Amino acid sequence: MTSPAYAIQIKDLSKTYKTGFWLKPKVTHALKNLTLDVFEKEAFGLLGLNGAGKTTAIKIILGFLAPTHGSVSILGGKISDRQVRNQIGYLSELPYFSRQHTGRELLEYFGSLHGFSGSALSKRVYEVLELVRMTKAANDRVSGYSKGMLQRIGIGQALIGKPKLLICDEPMSGLDPVGYKEMRDIFIDLKKTGTTLFLNTHIMDEVERVCDRIGILHDGQLKEVALVPDVLQSSINIDYWVDVDSHDASKLSGVPFQKSVAEQNGMQISGLVLPETLTLLSQRQVKTKGVRPLSSVMEAYFLKTIGAQQPTPSERVSS
Repeated sequence: MTSPAYAIQIKDLSKTYKTGFWLKPKVTHALKNLTLDVFEKEAFGLLGLNGAGKTTAIKIILGFLAPTHGSVSILGGKISDRQVRNQIGYLSELPYFSRQHTGRELLEYFGSLHGFSGSALSKRVYEVLELVRMTKAANDRVSGYSKGMLQRIGIGQALIGKPKLLICDEPMSGLDPVGYKEMRDIFIDLKKTGTTLFLNTHIMDEVERVCDRIGILHDGQLKEVALVPDVLQSSINIDYWVDVDSHDASKLSGVPFQKSVAEQNGMQISGLVLPETLTLLSQRQVKTKGVRPLSSVMEAYFLKTIGAQQPTPSERVSS
């Protein structure tokens, strides 16, 4: 049995920033001894809250930042090697392009940087436009593109050179539901072609549908690496929100969640005691208006790993 080929190998990676006065500088540890392997042809999701160190890790992988300590091997070589860089596509969180040009002109420009010309360039631009669902808008100016269209043309520029590895920093950020689905479908199509995907994200649904493995980064430290199917099939507990009319709160005298029902028209209940809770409500002649999970299994796994609690519906609205 042959050993898997690695797209990215990170070993003992640390990044420390010093800010403030030189006599008493403030030290920030953005990454702390990160060790991680990403296999070729897999989709890997790096999960974490804002400020967890995800973008710092990507910038070091791509050579935009120098690490304080540790090493990175990418596609078997170093990012300083031009041949290695030519096999990598990158989409930043906030891609910016010249707004007076059309989407087609942008892809032609980036394609020429990768050595395409003439009919070969035209063919490759056409292929990428088809892949990122931008054929109809190819001749429109970028100034008129929506956020979703900018993200898709951004993926296009990252793919124009036929990379073996595609690295994306928060690719779903700011997208509406339609744009979100379009981006997700693009990633699924790329997986079928054997492109290695490395996605920095905090959107759990994206991970469940696209990724093969995940790594959870928190406060600069890698807390967990797991196979997505293993997480989804785990017995991790999920909290539920039970909708109850506040007028029925008077029927719940002596019950711990009476105040929640009175003030929030419902209560948050652990899945472990949900059946017993519903039985109690029925016995008290309290009508249940609905029961809904407060998170997916993936989100609950993430929150448990970083030591956070599942938010209530009111917290979700305010966040």
